Amino acid sequence: MSKLNVLVLAAVAMLAVSVEADDCSDQSGFTGTQPQNLGKTCAQQTPDNCKFLDESIKKCCTTCQTRKDETPAPNVKDNTPPPKKKKKKGCFHGDDRVETKEFGTITINELAKIRSNVQVLSRNDEGELEYSNVRHWLHLEPTTTMKFINLRTQSGHRLSISSEHLIYETDCRGGAGDAIYAKNVRIGKCVYIKNENGEFKETPVTEMDQQRMTGIYSPITDTGSIVVNDVLASCYSYYENEALQKFVYQIVWGFQDFLAKWLPDSVYQAACNYQHGSIVSVPQLALNFLQLNSVFVY
Repeated sequence: MSKLNVLVLAAVAMLAVSVEADDCSDQSGFTGTQPQNLGKTCAQQTPDNCKFLDESIKKCCTTCQTRKDETPAPNVKDNTPPPKKKKKKGCFHGDDRVETKEFGTITINELAKIRSNVQVLSRNDEGELEYSNVRHWLHLEPTTTMKFINLRTQSGHRLSISSEHLIYETDCRGGAGDAIYAKNVRIGKCVYIKNENGEFKETPVTEMDQQRMTGIYSPITDTGSIVVNDVLASCYSYYENEALQKFVYQIVWGFQDFLAKWLPDSVYQAACNYQHGSIVSVPQLALNFLQLNSVFVY
C-alpha cells in the first residue's frame, strides 16, 4: 500500500471520529425519530432505549451512559440456601455471679478465667445446697452477643438467662419444680432462690423482659444445676428434658473417669477433651448424643 493511500485512510478515520464526537454530545435540540423513541429528548431516554436504539446511543452518549448505570442488574435466582447459623442454646450472662467454695462470690466471667478446679453452689439430688465441680463448659464466648431474658422476682432477685436455658418453675407450693425453658416461665409462678439463712426458698416471678447482651457462658456441674445471682437454674439447654440430658452426661463422665485411670494423661486429654487452657469443653461424644436424641425424642 502506498504512502498516499495510508494518509487517505488515516484522514477518513479521523473524520469519522470527529463526526462521532459531534453526534455524541447530548444535543439539547435532539428529538428521536425512530418509532420507539419518537419525539423524545436525550433526557427522556429510558434504559431500554439506551441499550437497544442506535440513534439514542449516538446522540445521547452522556445521558445513555447514566441510564445504563441505572439499569438494575438481571435478577438471577439463586437456589442455594443461605448457610445455617449455629444456634446457641442455653447460656448465662458473664456479669451474673456465682458463689464458689474456693474464691467466694465471683462473676461467671471470672469463673471462666480461673486456672484450677473450682466448685460452685448448686442443688444436690436431695434438694439441698451443695458445692459442685464445674466439669465442663458448653459455651464460653465472651465476644458473642445474643438475646437474654431478664427474669425478676418478688424478692428482688434478677437473673439474665437465654430463652432456651432450663430453669426450675414451681407452683409456689414446694417440690423440686419443673425444668422448663426460661421463655416458658409464667409471671406469678415461682422459682427457687437462696435466702439469707442459706436455704432454698420459693419466690414468685414478677417481671420478664428481653435484652441483647455480649458474653455467653454455660458451665456444666456434676449435679447438673447451678445457683446464679442466688437463683437456682439447671445447667442444661438442649431440650426440656433435664433427666435425659443429665443421664447422658453421667454416662459420658463415667466412661471418661474409667479411661482416666488407665490411659496416660496426654492420651486421655487428646481422646476425651478439647482444652481452652485448663478450661474443658463438653466432650463431643456427649454433644453428638444429645443432638441425635433431639431428633428422635422431639
